[in-house]
Amino acid sequence: MNIRPYRPNDLDAVIAVFRSNIPKYFAESEEQGLRDFLKTDWVDDYYVVELDGEVVGAGGIAYNDLVPPTVSLCWGMIRSDHLGTGLGKALTEFRIQLACQKYPGLPLTIGTSQHTEGFYKKFGFSTVKYVKDGFGLGIDECKMRREP
Repeated sequence: MNIRPYRPNDLDAVIAVFRSNIPKYFAESEEQGLRDFLKTDWVDDYYVVELDGEVVGAGGIAYNDLVPPTVSLCWGMIRSDHLGTGLGKALTEFRIQLACQKYPGLPLTIGTSQHTEGFYKKFGFSTVKYVKDGFGLGIDECKMRREP
């Protein structure tokens, strides 16, 4: 496994990873949001997971200029045929470590679904808001936070 910075030529592979997780983890309507995100300055903190030279996952972090500021784990995903293999854990640990190094002392946040809420609880995140069907029909939005 190799985690490396996202490059524009990774777009199709990242979109394929995203689509492999529809409809359980993502709603089809979220794809444009991902595409827009990958065109922003935040993409500097976005990474892909390679396995044998093939992109099988992606995820990043984003600084939130709020009062007080936070750092989000954003657009994390592993291709559906690699779920449960430890790649998601490794990617999440990498992103948490990166966020803590780059933005020490800031709380971490994530917007995820009920399907991965328990996964993020293992990393110290707590659910602070729950929105039924917040991401789409059958995909509830769980806003989570991890204190420094």
